[in-house]
Amino acid sequence: MTEPEPEPMYITSQKGKKTRILTPSEYDRFVNAWRKPDHVTIFETLFYTGLRFEEAKRLHKHPEWVEWVRNVIHLPQEAQRKKRRRQLERYVQIAPQVKSRLIIFFQLEHIPTLAKWDEAMKRNAARAGFDPTGFSAKTTRKTIESWMIVAGIPLTQICLWQGHTDLTSLRHYQNLAFTKEEREEIRKRLEGWW
Repeated sequence: MTEPEPEPMYITSQKGKKTRILTPSEYDRFVNAWRKPDHVTIFETLFYTGLRFEEAKRLHKHPEWVEWVRNVIHLPQEAQRKKRRRQLERYVQIAPQVKSRLIIFFQLEHIPTLAKWDEAMKRNAARAGFDPTGFSAKTTRKTIESWMIVAGIPLTQICLWQGHTDLTSLRHYQNLAFTKEEREEIRKRLEGWW
């Protein structure tokens, strides 16, 4: 008899909206289900940078924001445009896992709208055999933030990279129920980031 799969993990916003958090094996299943290589590029770029969808769209038009030698994306004030944003600018670490994807990302003709991307995320979730509940553009950002916490990256550093104004916004990620094996796999996958 095979062991049952763990229940899906979600983070619920104050307004009650669920965002799906992926485990490493779910990540693999999800990535392998994409039919369009462009979608894999967008997904992995969003995932490993942790950028908000609209920030990634703006980055696509401004490859000069990438500082390749320093391994960072410099998001100036105009890149963020978040209503409650307090940081005038921020630097996002480029993970070794996304460097080559980022080069392909800049070669893409266009990035879909947020609504189209959310639809594509749900379609791909169903294709991968998941209940599409909670799959959206936020899935990548929320998942990588939870993985960074598991990997032991200091909360203050995560806040700076991700543009959070305080540590409180990340506290609920600390309580996610990753298994011991998932935690070990996450640490392996993010090795070399920090």
